[in-house]
Amino acid sequence: MKCLSTLAHSRLALRAAAAIMLIVGLLGVCFLHLAVHFRAESEKDIQQTRLEGLVSTVERTAQIACFLEDTQLASEVTQGLLSNRIVRRASLSRNDGSLLADHITNSDHSSGTPLTRQIASPFEPDRTVCQLTLVPDQDWIDGQINEATRFLSVALLLQLLCIGLSVILVVFYFVTRPISDISQKLHALEAETGQKLATPGGHRRDEIGRLVTSVNTMIDRLVNSLSEERRQRLAREVEERRYRTLFDNVEVGIFELDDQGRLLSANPAFCRLFMAGEPFDIKAQPRVFTTLISEGGPTLRELTTRRARRDSVREWEMAVGKGDQRRWVNVMVSRLEEGRLQGVAHDITERRRAAEAAEKLAVTDPLTGLGNRLGFERRLSVIERYHRLHPDHRHALMMLDFDHFKQINDAHGHHAGDEVLRQIADILRAISRQHDFSARLGGDEFVVLLDHRTPRDDLAVIAQGLINSINQPLTLQNGQQVRLGISIGIAILGSDTRDVQTLVQLADKAMYRAKREGRNTLRFHDRHLAFDI
Repeated sequence: MKCLSTLAHSRLALRAAAAIMLIVGLLGVCFLHLAVHFRAESEKDIQQTRLEGLVSTVERTAQIACFLEDTQLASEVTQGLLSNRIVRRASLSRNDGSLLADHITNSDHSSGTPLTRQIASPFEPDRTVCQLTLVPDQDWIDGQINEATRFLSVALLLQLLCIGLSVILVVFYFVTRPISDISQKLHALEAETGQKLATPGGHRRDEIGRLVTSVNTMIDRLVNSLSEERRQRLAREVEERRYRTLFDNVEVGIFELDDQGRLLSANPAFCRLFMAGEPFDIKAQPRVFTTLISEGGPTLRELTTRRARRDSVREWEMAVGKGDQRRWVNVMVSRLEEGRLQGVAHDITERRRAAEAAEKLAVTDPLTGLGNRLGFERRLSVIERYHRLHPDHRHALMMLDFDHFKQINDAHGHHAGDEVLRQIADILRAISRQHDFSARLGGDEFVVLLDHRTPRDDLAVIAQGLINSINQPLTLQNGQQVRLGISIGIAILGSDTRDVQTLVQLADKAMYRAKREGRNTLRFHDRHLAFDI
């Protein structure tokens, strides 16, 4: 069974034949049912007409027998009717219901619907003298019907079978066989050589012919594409070799040094990197390599050390030039021979700038442009190291929390909330100096690190100015105005604590105290209220 299923799924002809035979079978059942039904009804009508004809034939004789009360003649009439296979019982009865004659045959057969006719007097047509009743032999009638419909069924089934087989042969010959031939030829075709399919005979202008034409057109396109690809690949290889040569000899700085670090030779790319392309005579103006470096790089001793193996490569990143001419260069130096070094210099300015941009992005809040939590933590680490060297220096930390921000977010949507956060960031930038640092830690939680502004009076003025600015109505892009409140907690590094993590905790406690004591205000850390949470 599984093999038949697999074969049916892999052979179009079998699937088409099965589908056609299924459709023919379904249609055959429907039409056969209708044909048998109509033929049976027709046969019933024929038998009914036959019964009525028999009655009409003996009606005149029955009139005389009934009028004369002649039982012998009446018996002959009923017996004559029984000579017909369709009649099972025939009887003549008087008007009072008594039988004048009654005969029956095939008593074991079933009876059909009786046919009764009133017999009139031969002299008085309006007076009924008796009635003639015929009971049909239903079994014989059913046999006649079955015989008539059986022939019709066989003929119709044979006709449908012939039609189905004919359709299958036509489909196979005109559709599936050409497609199968095309599939086999296409499988063996070597399209990359330009080989094409031949159109099957008799199918040049039909769908099969158009299919072959389309395949051949695709083959032409494939061959053209392959040829073009080969041509482009060869051209690309030539260009790559050319550009690789140009890069190796022009874009990369190549130089040689003596054991004192002085330049012995350098190509134009080196001059562009280290001396902004200014021409100079190396022999007439010997230059020490380390004097060309403005930041980073090795010392002269590190550069010329004899302990480096001949096959070892040392690498540094350094800055050269100043201002707009400043470039970052990656230099790899190896020992060429005793007393001589060779080096290769690559311009990594763009890579360095990209790294710096990525670093800036990592510590910047994308919504506000202020620092993010990572940037804040790194700034705290810098301040902590600075305070170890300068313990008398002071920094103040403001912890900010905005009142009613959640209501604005809920009422106007997150876009409005983001717009409010950006306006808050603009206000914080306005109150900050060059060395101050503002950051958004998340949600509506902001911090401000103030450098060298530690007297409480100065900090109170700055914080109150921030409160006044925040209390001003903020206008959204849609023209609506919203209001915020702000609670500020302040702690001072060097006075309240010397630990940056404790500084954050103290400022946070002071901020929560400001929220508990009325909101929209500021509070300094008070060491006497250390129990505050």
